[in-house]
Amino acid sequence: MIIHFNLVNKVCKKLKIQPISLTKEKLIRDYDEKIFKKAITHKILLNLIIESHKKFTILMLIANICYEVY
Repeated sequence: MIIHFNLVNKVCKKLKIQPISLTKEKLIRDYDEKIFKKAITHKILLNLIIESHKKFTILMLIANICYEVY
C-alpha cells in the first residue's frame, strides 16, 4: 500500500513511531506500467493484532504524491 507523506506524519505522531528511510528510492509504476514521476522514499511497519493472538505486520510505502480531488 502506498500512502501520502502528509498522512504518514499524522499516523506516526499518533502511534509514536518513526518512518524508516529506504536505502534506495523505489520508482512508482502507474496502472499501465508507465513510471510515475515520484518515488517511494520511506516505509512504516505496523503491527496488527486480531483476537489477541493473530499478529500481522503491515508494510506501508510512503511517497510524496500530489493529487487533485474533484
